[in-house]
Amino acid sequence: MCRITFEEYKSAIKSKYQSYKLEDPTGILLNPSPAQLRNLCLMLFDNSLSINDENSLRVFLNVKEGEDLRRAIAKFEIAKFRPIISFLIGDKDSDNTARIELAAILVDFEKRPYNKFLKEEAIVKKPKNILEVPVQSAIKEETVVDLTTEIQQKAFVGNSTNYTVRGKPKPRIVYLVSAFSLIIFMAGLVVWNLYNVRDCMVWNEDHYEAVSCDEVPNSMSLLEPIVLKKEDGIILNFKKIKVCDTTSFFKMGKPCVWYGKCFDGNYEYFTAPGLHPETEKTLKPITQYIIDRHILKKKEN
Repeated sequence: MCRITFEEYKSAIKSKYQSYKLEDPTGILLNPSPAQLRNLCLMLFDNSLSINDENSLRVFLNVKEGEDLRRAIAKFEIAKFRPIISFLIGDKDSDNTARIELAAILVDFEKRPYNKFLKEEAIVKKPKNILEVPVQSAIKEETVVDLTTEIQQKAFVGNSTNYTVRGKPKPRIVYLVSAFSLIIFMAGLVVWNLYNVRDCMVWNEDHYEAVSCDEVPNSMSLLEPIVLKKEDGIILNFKKIKVCDTTSFFKMGKPCVWYGKCFDGNYEYFTAPGLHPETEKTLKPITQYIIDRHILKKKEN
């Protein structure tokens, strides 16, 4: 199965924007402004949203289940729509999942949210059925054997006194059974491979775990982990750790710990660079200032 990245999802949304802005019945997407995007969200809400779209919108607005979503849209700060405009028109990239999902809703990208994109693209990119070659080979072999047997039988007819047929040719049913057995074996192999593909990964407390893309739910919420393409290097090396005054923060003068803030504002520490698995903010290399201010001083208190 081909690996699908979040970058492909973003590129597909941008591509849809280029065509959809010319078809948008509201005309807003031709030259969008933050205030207009908020109005567009209100229009989409009034025309009814799917459960997935409503969940994505609640994540972007940080609105809990049960709260009045339309009221939250109307009161939402319009400046926070500006990064979505920058993303769509290509001025600035974004790795913020909530923004990307809202962009997908605004341009009516069919394969949304990202989890649905993962599943559908995974099916499209599956390799061709490997059963085709063995089946054709088995049929070809059977044809050759049958032709050879037929030629031998014709050669011996009418001159049986000079030639002796040693042994009977294998009946055709033997080759059919052999071909059928091969097909069954290869089909079982394909099914086993398909059900054991684990090309996605999710964050589980302090590490990433490989999962099957088909096991990922379609809906998105703040309580569900962000799904990424599987990367063996990240699974093996990227961990969240607890640090103290005895932690080795540097090796050969270079940082070997990276840090970032979680949603509650506290610092968290990791064994490799990259994005914070929950906030998606870029992690920073540890510095002596951070060690003194947020680790050693905290211990003293």
